[in-house]
Amino acid sequence: MGRVRVLLVAAEAFPLVKVGGLGDVVGALPKALKPLGVEATVLIPWHRGLEARRVGEVAFPFEGREEVAPLGERVEGGVRFLLLSLPDFAHGGVYGVEDGRRYVRFALAASRLEGFHLLHAHDWHAALLPLLTPTPVVYTIHNLAHQGLLAPEDFFRWTGLPKSLFHMEALEFYGRVNLMKGGIVFAQRVTTVSPSYAEEIQTPAFGEGLDGVLRKHAHKLRGILNGLDTEVWNPAQDPHLPAPYSPEDPRGKEEAKARLRALTGLKPPILAAISRLDRQKGLDLVLEALPRLLELGFSLYVQGVGEEALERALQEAMEAHPGRVHFHGAYDEARAHLAYAGADAFLMPSRFEPCGLGQMIAQRYGTPPVVRAVGGLKDTVEDGVTGVQFTLPHPEGLLYGVLRLFRLGPEALGLRGMAKDFSWEGPARAYLQVYREALG
Repeated sequence: MGRVRVLLVAAEAFPLVKVGGLGDVVGALPKALKPLGVEATVLIPWHRGLEARRVGEVAFPFEGREEVAPLGERVEGGVRFLLLSLPDFAHGGVYGVEDGRRYVRFALAASRLEGFHLLHAHDWHAALLPLLTPTPVVYTIHNLAHQGLLAPEDFFRWTGLPKSLFHMEALEFYGRVNLMKGGIVFAQRVTTVSPSYAEEIQTPAFGEGLDGVLRKHAHKLRGILNGLDTEVWNPAQDPHLPAPYSPEDPRGKEEAKARLRALTGLKPPILAAISRLDRQKGLDLVLEALPRLLELGFSLYVQGVGEEALERALQEAMEAHPGRVHFHGAYDEARAHLAYAGADAFLMPSRFEPCGLGQMIAQRYGTPPVVRAVGGLKDTVEDGVTGVQFTLPHPEGLLYGVLRLFRLGPEALGLRGMAKDFSWEGPARAYLQVYREALG
């Protein structure tokens, strides 16, 4: 096969705009595909504040009339990004209350771009593409919990698609249109972001109501573990750290620990959690375990934004325990790098986890993680070797994991974690194989 031209379609992509792991993946995968003969371009909405050079426009139908979306282009880190300018994205953030309408509009416009052999659609925001274009589509599920549910009368008015698609073998889902279901049913190939998650979502416990659909389409489903951008996440050349370090010379990690303690006022040993504040991520379990963790002599650093109740509880915990709890309620790349390097252990007690990047970053920075044995956490943390797994989704399970990690010795676990290969090289080869299958 000659050089393959692929268009990755998503809501976000690092370094232009990032809310979570989806942005990291979409930004890093094209660089890893390039040496394999894949010419990958990324398409995202032209979100507010993004700068790009206008290179054309795209005409597409919406609500029975033709609309025109200006098209921008920008190259970052050797990756070509295209940006579609739609009025729905001129205000507000990447995600919001009107997401259904504006991401349907985005998919309709995206389907009109030409010159690509294959489309790689990511999450529900781009799940409509297999129904709109004759170009083969690979569809990647990053989080099955967010499916893109719409009222059928709105969906069919916006898209002009035939209402005959509204049945249980296609788009219908308990009386609503389910965009993610459409992506699963109509794409040539479906992937998830870890092998274990691909198995889990075919069960009622993790399937979010789509386990039957996924079992039916299991022949085209594959789990491919995410990688890390090892240029961005590299303690040997990280500009956010006070000193570089590596498995061969880990001395700079002590300087990172000292810097984190100075910045936060926390006493060691420091447990860190860098995450979206969400029940899925198990931050409520961390809060429930906090009194016992403090009693045992641990300090806690948490960074992230999300549910107001969790933000409020973490803020109150910091005020109640100065020098023992520090909460930074904002997205801050520099602080995140320092915390990954400067903490003594990393907490990721997710109730479910499609892949997760935090546990991989922590290992690369020599900070052993304590994780629940689910999804990508189970696939990336070697229990008792580079970190610790626990099974019970309960504060006692988390406490057990923390105590076991410190009995095993975080320094030895950390050094072994730094030696693991979390690069995109292997995952990129797996995606190339899926692309070949989708292209027949």
